[in-house]
Amino acid sequence: MQRRQWMKATSAAALSFAGFPAWGGKADAQAPRLLVVMLRGAMDGLSAVPPVADANYFRIRPSLAIQNSLPLDASFGLHPSLQHLHELWGQRQLAIVHSTGFSYFGRSHFEGQDLMQSGMNKPYASASGWLGRAMQMAQVSGGVSISIPMPLILRGNPSSATQFPNWMPPLTPKLTDALAALWAQDPLISPYAASLKADAISKPDRMGRQEYVAARSFSELGRLAGREMRAPQGPRVGLVDFTHGFDTHANQGAEQGGLADQLQQLDRLVKAYQDEMGPAWANALVVTVTEFGRTAAENGTTGTDHGVGTCCFLAGGLISEAKVYSDWRGLSKDQLFEGRDLPATIDVAAVYARVVERVFQIPPQRIGDQVIAHQASRALKGLLDLA
Repeated sequence: MQRRQWMKATSAAALSFAGFPAWGGKADAQAPRLLVVMLRGAMDGLSAVPPVADANYFRIRPSLAIQNSLPLDASFGLHPSLQHLHELWGQRQLAIVHSTGFSYFGRSHFEGQDLMQSGMNKPYASASGWLGRAMQMAQVSGGVSISIPMPLILRGNPSSATQFPNWMPPLTPKLTDALAALWAQDPLISPYAASLKADAISKPDRMGRQEYVAARSFSELGRLAGREMRAPQGPRVGLVDFTHGFDTHANQGAEQGGLADQLQQLDRLVKAYQDEMGPAWANALVVTVTEFGRTAAENGTTGTDHGVGTCCFLAGGLISEAKVYSDWRGLSKDQLFEGRDLPATIDVAAVYARVVERVFQIPPQRIGDQVIAHQASRALKGLLDLA
């Protein structure tokens, strides 16, 4: 395997944890658990949740329209790769927000991904993320991020740290001592020397490469997240980062293909997480985040380009009603943003504000002022209400 292929294969996803109970503090086994799944690359909401009642959908996507979707309601279906999510719909444990997105129209992955994590109105305006700020406001202790580096979305909780599984042998005492001496005068990195030395002592052996790849498969990450988060003293927040795979400019596919494969991985992750959570699933919530959507019409290479509106999935025992929340304007050209994109008629930041309110019990006014700025929408009425 070429080095580039190996790096791509081993960097498809990362799992982070945050929000552990304070050391020695009393854990609340009934406290909500939140798993956020970042779908980097801009997920095509029109394929994930096709608007089956809109005739323009099939006209502008002659190759990519989903012809055999799983039924949701009279207006929308679900991609056939999302079999488990469809089962959750039948159990009233899946909600979808469609034609949604951030108030950003620049179509840049770098800027869009910064906004989806920071929760700000403009790119690069904050060094902290909306989820980290929410945990800090709720006084949820920091945790451990199994990724490099700490994802922006979790920053803002100063007691968090990072780890990363690897197959390489640990550093020798001689090398850790040399690093400690080298970093001694730098207050930002000097504390990590002691962590490296402690890690070398406590973990003399590393997993092999194949074990490493298996441990980072989407299903295994879901299982690991469930095992950790179901424990009373476990983390209240988890983050799975699909680091690439949703930027489908060419050969996107319909019922089968590149996007279908990615959606199937998402579906498997949710199922594995639910299976491991067991009874704790009743107090769990899974939420997806992506930077923006794709063009409404397919392009000349049977793919879709950077767009605006997309969809957001919410699943778990905290869902009170199986429903597609939308302010749907249709796919005629005069209703598309700039004549080409599904518009973001619902501010997705308002969805995440509702998640923060439900999971961390923070008053809505404080969320808007200090966690994530958003524009309220009447179309979200009932989302995450107490059953």
